Amino acid sequence: MKKRFTPIALLVLLCLTSPKSVRAAVDFDNDPVHKQLYHRFLELYSSTGRDAEFYRASDSLAQWYRDNDLLLQYYKMQLNICLYDTESGRPSQAMERANRMLHEMEAEHFDAYSQVYTALGTIYESRGNLRMARYYYEESINSLDANDQGTKMSTYSRLAFMLMLRDPVEAEVWNEKYRQESLTFPPYHQVYLAVKAMIAFAVGNQIDFENTYQEYHSYHEQHQLDNYGKDMLETARLAFQHHYDEALSQLAKSGEEADLNTLSVYDMRVIIYKMMGRLDLAMKTLEQRAECVDSLNSDMIFDNLNQINAATGLSSTKAKAAQQREQMLIVVLLLATVIIILLAWVIWHIRRSRLRLKERNEQLRSALAMAEEGEKMKTEFVRSVSHEIRTPLNAINGFNNILNTPGTELSPDERQDLLKRIADNVKAITNIVDDMLRVADKESNEFYPKSGKIYCNQFFSGILYEHRDRISSAIELNYTTKVINRFQIETNIEGLRKIMDQLIQNAIKFTKEGFIHMHCEQDGNQVLVSVEDSGCGIDKDQQDKIFEGFYKGDTFEQGMGLGLTVSKKIARKLGGDLVLDTQYTGGARFVLHLPVE
Repeated sequence: MKKRFTPIALLVLLCLTSPKSVRAAVDFDNDPVHKQLYHRFLELYSSTGRDAEFYRASDSLAQWYRDNDLLLQYYKMQLNICLYDTESGRPSQAMERANRMLHEMEAEHFDAYSQVYTALGTIYESRGNLRMARYYYEESINSLDANDQGTKMSTYSRLAFMLMLRDPVEAEVWNEKYRQESLTFPPYHQVYLAVKAMIAFAVGNQIDFENTYQEYHSYHEQHQLDNYGKDMLETARLAFQHHYDEALSQLAKSGEEADLNTLSVYDMRVIIYKMMGRLDLAMKTLEQRAECVDSLNSDMIFDNLNQINAATGLSSTKAKAAQQREQMLIVVLLLATVIIILLAWVIWHIRRSRLRLKERNEQLRSALAMAEEGEKMKTEFVRSVSHEIRTPLNAINGFNNILNTPGTELSPDERQDLLKRIADNVKAITNIVDDMLRVADKESNEFYPKSGKIYCNQFFSGILYEHRDRISSAIELNYTTKVINRFQIETNIEGLRKIMDQLIQNAIKFTKEGFIHMHCEQDGNQVLVSVEDSGCGIDKDQQDKIFEGFYKGDTFEQGMGLGLTVSKKIARKLGGDLVLDTQYTGGARFVLHLPVE
């Protein structure tokens, strides 16, 4: 497929020659070496099958910027190579380059983090993860130098282009942000007009579409610009004129010539099918898009795991990493199977409902909503897994680099410490996958038989005070009881310890000052053990969801949202239950019920 050199990639490339960013030390227009390197770079960027030449040319141009002490231009070049990797179907390679950019900036104390954010945005956009792409694009804008108008317009146009078919209302907001500045730079303004017309198409406003369509063609002829956007606008116009077959044929052509990326082609096809009244075809296209997003994100996850596996170089770590990869594959396949079964049921239900003509439209709308919610859940799942696994993986990679850096002298104790840290991080990944398997009921036959008797006061107070070194002096730990010291229960000690550790860790995470209080008492044939804190508490609208798998009240908090889910499952297998006391308002209070013989 031809690379999407125009409009979006071209806009970032042109930022390299914006007047405010490149005249600092060298006159670019009159430097023959730069001119030759730059035009060679542009030529190879839009070519196919010439990857080796492109990387040599881009590295030469990047080195030229560094040799001339133009660090901002150097990092923008690294960003463009990331774009090339992403558009060539190599997101893992792009992610690795983005990480190297970040490490170089930190080592040089050079603030150009907006380039890294933009690179990450393009990677997530190519995977169909619009939420993460939008987050990183906005971070890029917030990190930009106020004088770098070229990069800001480029990022605005990326956001508008990415959202124009999925969220046209927000896309219009981003598109309007750079309209005034684009008037002084025709390629930008052509993008503005094309995106504006497509937003009108997405919301079904034919009058605005026709007006913008005419304005686009007049501007295009006046300034003799490239044909970016022409094919997709022609497709939209055919659809408004009810020439649906021609529009779909033109859409396939537009996809091949890369006006639209693969996921945008799916989105536009859904809109055309809805205009035709073919909700069944729209539903099928949404399923295909969801499968495409699944495939893209799964490839990216496994590529990252394979890279870490190859870099570690230690046989024991290799074996553990391979085991983690297999377990992750099981989870992904299990999730895909559940989703496929769910979608198959929806399709069967829709086909059956055709016998009842009056209910047909309502059932189809419901099915579409379910499919979109399923896609949202999958995207959130991949984001959460990627976030939680990335931290230990980065640690493994960093320790491995230390061990394998030529000339690094390490004592036996230091080397042993690094190996232990690698093993601890591999174990952390194993625990994450184990929790997911438990929640998915993959280990539903896991039993927690009674393994011994415990003295309640000694056991519960001991677990509480084991955590005292992890809290600040602003938090007071205390334990109270209404049972005698000789009071015993028989239970599974390991399972009970998992529950109590999770409750105490949750209390520590959400309590900045005040107290964490554990209390034990007997109520009939049950022992009630409560853990309460003076932290931020749980909003009422979230109290019914906290035991659901992967649910987190704050998506930016560390963790996958599995701790309480797993704890509740274990509590029930011990013959009891774990509940939230919704009457407690001083923070959060969880109560564990355990049976007493």
